[in-house]
Amino acid sequence: MTAEVTQPLDLRGLDPPEPMRRALEAIEQLDPSGTLEIVTDREPFLLHRELGRRHYGYVKEIRRDGCHTIVSRGFEQDRP
Repeated sequence: MTAEVTQPLDLRGLDPPEPMRRALEAIEQLDPSGTLEIVTDREPFLLHRELGRRHYGYVKEIRRDGCHTIVSRGFEQDRP
């Protein structure tokens, strides 16, 4: 049994559309059992909408150091 590793992706300080592009690229390369923690300067509303459109589940948390969005392939939503 292998422990699940969370891969960090710090996108703070980047100008749009770079955070969205890098986040989606990293999510597509994520292992089926992998987890990605994306950190941005502000809440990435467009990224969250795109994750829903692609049927990826996520958990977000606003912290003092930025918005943390946790994406896991294991969170994938049921497709219609």
